[in-house]
Amino acid sequence: MNKIKWWVPLILVFLILMMMGCASTQLVQSWQAPSFGDNPVEKILVLGVFENELNRRLYEDAVVKALEKENRLAITGYSHMTHVADYDEKEKIRTVVGKTNADAVMIVTLVGVEKKERYMPSRVYYEPVWRNNRELNNYYFVSGNLDYDPGYMVTDTIVKLEIIVLSVKTEQMIWSGATRSVNPISGKKIAEEAAGLIVQDMKKAGFI
Repeated sequence: MNKIKWWVPLILVFLILMMMGCASTQLVQSWQAPSFGDNPVEKILVLGVFENELNRRLYEDAVVKALEKENRLAITGYSHMTHVADYDEKEKIRTVVGKTNADAVMIVTLVGVEKKERYMPSRVYYEPVWRNNRELNNYYFVSGNLDYDPGYMVTDTIVKLEIIVLSVKTEQMIWSGATRSVNPISGKKIAEEAAGLIVQDMKKAGFI
């Protein structure tokens, strides 16, 4: 039998929790205008193009919060334009830009939700069993069982977003990107993870 101290099981639990908390969203591609010569943008109008009103607000709020952490001002589109259909009206966007003095507009669009099947192969794994022995300074003995899982099919949900950032001064695109979320636990989680990735990439590119 191996002797393992009392804190080893706690470490294993901690590692499992860390794995469960891993981000499901990735920035799969990004582009920046090579000729962008303006100063970093200071105020961004954020427009989330989602049919679902809750998702629109979740995303816009998440981006605003991420930008504020980088000491940049940001404005949610929903605070000035009630309906997402207003985002299709260029003059309405120009009016909001004029009111807020935004120097850039970020538009995020939900481009698709896919379902993909994949095969999980069978596996044999070791399941430890911890036993406390108080006569040995609270050490734990470990033994285990061999278990078998047969192969099976799983269905992944993949959410894809596209993002563009336009300069108000030139009305040209200065940054764009795409995110991919696999089996996200909620719309809020997608929004927070995507917003963080987008803002960090824009910061690296020198736009904020």
